[in-house]
This record gives sequence, C-alpha cells and structure tokens, in this order.
Amino acid sequence: MAGQGLGAGLAAAVVVLAGPVPAALAHGEDRPPGPRVVADELDNPRQLNWDQDGNLVVAEAGRGGTECVDARCAGPTGAVTLIEDPHRDAPTVSRVVEGLLSVASPGGVFAEGPGGADATDVEGQYIVAGYDPDRIDLSVFTARGGSMLVAGTEEDGEEYLLPYADLQAAEEELNPDGAQIDSNPYAVLYVDEDDEASPDGYALVADAGANAVWKVEPDFSTATEDSPPEYEITAWAAWPTTALPDGTDDPAGPAEFVPTSLTADKHGNVYVGGLGSDRPGEASVVQFTADGTELQRWDGFTAVTGVAVDRGHLYVSQLFGPTPPLPPGETPAEEAPPAADEAPGQVVVLHRHEEDAVRYAIDVPFPAGLAADRHGNVYASVNSVATAEGIAEGPENPAGVAVDGGAVWELDFSDAYRLVTPEPETSEE
Repeated sequence: MAGQGLGAGLAAAVVVLAGPVPAALAHGEDRPPGPRVVADELDNPRQLNWDQDGNLVVAEAGRGGTECVDARCAGPTGAVTLIEDPHRDAPTVSRVVEGLLSVASPGGVFAEGPGGADATDVEGQYIVAGYDPDRIDLSVFTARGGSMLVAGTEEDGEEYLLPYADLQAAEEELNPDGAQIDSNPYAVLYVDEDDEASPDGYALVADAGANAVWKVEPDFSTATEDSPPEYEITAWAAWPTTALPDGTDDPAGPAEFVPTSLTADKHGNVYVGGLGSDRPGEASVVQFTADGTELQRWDGFTAVTGVAVDRGHLYVSQLFGPTPPLPPGETPAEEAPPAADEAPGQVVVLHRHEEDAVRYAIDVPFPAGLAADRHGNVYASVNSVATAEGIAEGPENPAGVAVDGGAVWELDFSDAYRLVTPEPETSEE
C-alpha cells in the first residue's frame, strides 16, 4: 500500500476470525502439546496486534535505562517488534521501531513504556501508545506525559519517529473522569475505515490514567511532506474514577474500570478490557459498537491486560489470575490453578455469543497482549513484566517468584480447565 501517512498517516483494523470450541483449541498433530515459543528475548512485551500482511506487531515496554533517580531508571529501550508468519515453526522476528522511552527499576522489570502498538494502512508505518521524552521530568515520572507516536520507514529507507497526538494535553483539557490529571496509555488500535483508500481511518487509545478510551481522528488534508496531519482528540468512552484523591484505590468503594486493552471483531465492534483496580474478580471486558455504544459486558475477571476475539470466542489475559474467586476449599473441576511457587496468570476463553458461557482457562505466566487469527491460532505475550533475561529469585524480585524472559507464545487450550463460579449467597426470609 502507498500513501502519505501520519508521519507523514494513521490506522489498521484488527480483524480476528474463527476458532473451534475452547476444549479443542489445540495444536495440530504435527506439534507437541503445550505452548509454542514464537519469539523470545523480549523486554516487557505488552500488546499484540496484526498488520495488514498477517504479521504480529508486538509492543515492548523496554527495560528502562541508565539515567536513574530514586530507583527509577529511564532510557530509550522501548521498541516495536514484528513477527512475520508467526504460525511457522521458525518465524522471522525483527525490531521495526527502536529508541522509545522506557522507565523501570534498575533491573528493568515492570517497565513503563510503550504499552501498545499497531500498524497503520500505510506500508511500514506504526502507531505507538507511549510517552514523549521531551515532556518527561524523570524526577517526578510515574507514567505521565502520555502520547501517541508514529514511526516508520520512508520509501528511500529513511526512518522517522515523532510524537504525534498529545494525550496528556487532552487529559488536562477534557479530564473525562473528572478526577486526577493522569495520562498512562496502555493500548492502541488503528481503525481502517476504507480498505481501498490509504491513508484514512483513526486510532483508539486505552488510557488507564485518564480512565478513558481516546479517539484520535486526523485530518489528512492538512498533512504535508514536512508535517503530519492535524488531529482531533475526543473521549470515545470513559468510566468514573472511584479512587481516593491521591489516586490510590479506595477499598470501601467500587472497583475502577481502568482500560488497558483493545481489539476489534470483523464487524467493527470494539472490545475494551480493564484492570478493575487489580481486585480479584472485579475486572471486566466491554463490547462496544464502532461509535462507542455499549453492547455487552463480561464481569468477574482479575486484572485484565489483554483481549482478543475470533468468530465465536473471547480470550482474556488475567495478569494475576486466577479468577473468578473460588469458595473456600473448592478447586476447578479439572485442574488446579498455579501453585504458590509458580508465576501467576491465566488466559481465559469463553463462547462470546452464549449467555452465561462456561469459562475455561490455561495457566500463562504474567500474560498481557493477545491476538487470534482466522485459523484458530491464539498468541499471547508472556512474562510481560520481565526483561529478556527474566527475573531471578531474590529480595529485589517484585514478582515473588522466578520469571522467565519476555516472550510471545502460541497457546494450546487442549488442557484448559473449567473455572468454577461461586453461587450467589442467598438468605431465608
């Protein structure tokens, strides 16, 4: 495809299609059971998306850097990685964008950096949900200064990387949740409005700090060879903030939605996942029409950090699973959740067209981004809080257990276990 984009264009709709029943989501007979490592040696891998050629786009939040203040170290280690033909046994893996701002502990774990990336409808161009380094003061940095960046390669081979949409400014002006001013973008989705035209479309950005999904709509008629198009930012969806004035969770109040993840189905419906204040069983996934009208909602998750859909299923990453919470002494019907000495995390699957659908899960360490293709293959970014080397056991390990290095897996649901949902309490009159 050709065209002058944001970097001088913008957007690619994620189209995720069919798949069989959850218990049958297994590798073919020519592959051994269990997950298959598609790419490894990734630094804090987060959102997954598809480009227009069926390749996986991976946002890497990086590993911080060498400029440190109060155990917070910044550096240009964030990246976007492309996995070509991920269904193959040995896909090609390459970094297509580098030098993005990342902030982390001195060990590089639990990094804050580019949390989302997607391809646009301009060949070789990507949009990134991250931070503008020119707006960051490291001495006060705690995931502020949200920005949507655009990166790519010109026809002459020259690379470009520039901050584009100022999400922090939109939060300061619009403040859709009416609470603290905070922009912390987690995921981005490019929506291609016309497959025959390029560039066109717009971007959605899940901003956990603003408790909103922004719509960034460019006016391509204003773009020139020297500058990107002008744009408008509106709040496409927003949720009320229930946190305390200092931004911490109020245990006496309802959980906050906190949007972290985005995907779309072939009809243009958008799915948004939220953290739910990290409370067990209080996170949700919401389905919207393309114009932001809520259609359906699935509750009872824990710390949602990734969503994907195919023709029949909804897949959900739970960073700290398991969930729903089980009654005392009760375990899942087929297999127990991760042991205390194993990294937490689950990917849950359910039939999204069934009311009160049964939920199945597999254990996946610290999962984040998800992507499903039309052949029934499901991919996840795993160990999403770790550097390429992983996290060793020890007093400086915030995870509490040893964690392998960041990677992308193709998942196998053949050993999925059924989640047991507690019956609601009843009282006799």
